[in-house]
Amino acid sequence: MSDNLQILLPVYNEADHIENLLIEISNKLRNKIDFSFIISEDGSNDGTKEILLKLKNKLNIKLIIDNKRKFYSRAVIDGIKIAKAKYLMIMDSDGQCDPKDIIKFWEIRKESDLVNGYRLKRQDFMYRKIFSNICLIIYRILFNVPLRDPSFAFILMSRKVYKSLSNYTVVCPDGFFWEFNARAKKLGYTFAEIEINHRKRSSGQTKIYNYKNLPRIAFNHLIGLLKVKFQKFKKNVDKK
Repeated sequence: MSDNLQILLPVYNEADHIENLLIEISNKLRNKIDFSFIISEDGSNDGTKEILLKLKNKLNIKLIIDNKRKFYSRAVIDGIKIAKAKYLMIMDSDGQCDPKDIIKFWEIRKESDLVNGYRLKRQDFMYRKIFSNICLIIYRILFNVPLRDPSFAFILMSRKVYKSLSNYTVVCPDGFFWEFNARAKKLGYTFAEIEINHRKRSSGQTKIYNYKNLPRIAFNHLIGLLKVKFQKFKKNVDKK
């Protein structure tokens, strides 16, 4: 069986650009990678659901739809749970990830258990960059994860990785991938990191990570990561 790929996108209120993004991904990968989509829709109320239902069969999408919000971390975990491919890519649906970079991930998929995207020229506000740099210093002290950008949602991983991280209680919901990568490191998985083209969000600055919320988010990050640091856990067994 040839290597196949599923691309997981958590989606919430992306009606203005989700169709263009999915078509762009499909055009970039067609005849190059055997792939399909997993879309974990998170209770959108702007017409996103209707667009995804229209595209479901056309673009080979496994679609999870919810009538109420479960929020980002739960949307990602629910998507991971139904994945079956040899490789899984998780990427945000807000336009930050450039589909052309997927090929770069795919070309080195066998060199490590996870391949993470690194934003060399991060298109974000300065206070976000400063916040992330401070978090990164603490993060490296706690976990020694060999990544320059462990918070970014553009990751390719093998089946053994995503199956072993498909069912845990998230303790750092505002920093899902900080926690996800820390757990992967504690389980002994290996990492590679590639530079990617970081694009500005299609809908502008996120409302969650504004400067007023940063003190609360920073505190929750620290408490959550400390819980992960001292938590004992084992890999889930992939029985398939």
